Amino acid sequence: MRLIFFLLISLFVVLALTNPNEKEFRSYMQQKYGIAGSLSLKVASIFSAGTSTGVSRENYFLFSRYYIGGDGILPRTELARGVAGKFFDVEESGGK
Repeated sequence: MRLIFFLLISLFVVLALTNPNEKEFRSYMQQKYGIAGSLSLKVASIFSAGTSTGVSRENYFLFSRYYIGGDGILPRTELARGVAGKFFDVEESGGK
């Protein structure tokens, strides 16, 4: 029982320590999409009223959600989720 508890606590600590931040997300966007990724984030920052960077991060300690819009002209669009130092793009669904 102690081993399972220790492993769970260790997993939570590792996930919390490797939770990517906004700077790492920007770097990911630039690496994946090149100049288009950088430009899209800059355009989002122009049209976002609440954040100066255009990207918002919801931090859940073990993972994070990254999105643009929702506070200005742009509708809120989730871009990716980050966990354990990696990013996973969120696929847009066709209808609601």
